Amino acid sequence: MINYSIIIPHKNIPDLLQRCLDSIPRREDVQIIVVDDNSDADKVDFANFPGLNDLYVEVIFGKNENGRKGAGYARNLGLEKAKGKWLVFADADDFFMPCFNEVLDKYVVDDKNDIIYFKVISVDSDTYISKGRGNHLNRYIDLFKSDPFQSELMLRYKFGEPWGKIIKKFVVDQYHLQFDEIVVHNDTTFSYLVGFYASKIAIDEQILYCVTMRAGSIINTPDSVEREFIRIAVFGKSSLFFKKHNIPVEEDWHFKVLLNIYLNNHSYYNEAKKVLLNLGYSKTEINRLLLRTYIKRFTLKIKKIALNQ
Repeated sequence: MINYSIIIPHKNIPDLLQRCLDSIPRREDVQIIVVDDNSDADKVDFANFPGLNDLYVEVIFGKNENGRKGAGYARNLGLEKAKGKWLVFADADDFFMPCFNEVLDKYVVDDKNDIIYFKVISVDSDTYISKGRGNHLNRYIDLFKSDPFQSELMLRYKFGEPWGKIIKKFVVDQYHLQFDEIVVHNDTTFSYLVGFYASKIAIDEQILYCVTMRAGSIINTPDSVEREFIRIAVFGKSSLFFKKHNIPVEEDWHFKVLLNIYLNNHSYYNEAKKVLLNLGYSKTEINRLLLRTYIKRFTLKIKKIALNQ
């Protein structure tokens, strides 16, 4: 019986993928799925691809005519093959901590919770110097001690990454949830929908996962107009979802991006504004929320100046 399906998208970093695979215990109840998203032949030796000759690893080569389709596409291919009771997601340049095997034993028989959230650490991928990329997840978990209600809201709806948690496959299957096949934030909608449909969640303060920082990764790639428009669409949609379902979570990242465009790249501001109009925002609402975002930024700036004097 497969209890856990671990899905890992990959692109052009075989050495780091091997490091990730080496951190996963080989067990009869663990299915490891690696989905390669059109890696380049000059960067990957496909005949010796990591996991290819490992009995515990299933390798999927997601070839398509249009080149790379992104981590969301790769994760969706992995979901099609997943057989486990629990879903676990990892990025190829990250790795699991030594407690992983213990965690796998611990939650085999957990039938109460639909999501378990864990603490993480973050390091530079090359130097292993400490970084802060997973701090937001750790803060949400620590918040549980003083404000359980707010902590649960943040974990369900504001923690958008797929790592650092295990998810009941039943929830994903029942509601036909998938990752968006877009350049950035492919995991945002998937994460808050899983949070919305999960009946019960739990926190485990063990450090399960290490999130790395490296040159050339998606988060270290300079923004483009396409990325900015995607962010506006993704977070504009999430904000509408929260309002529709009376979820007391504020989302304003789409207006922060729109404000930056207005202030710095006014030439395509109207195009960016159309993204929100197409989602159903009115012109009046956009102008009002854009002004509010500007006032909040200005107020924070004044506070910082006052603190530094």
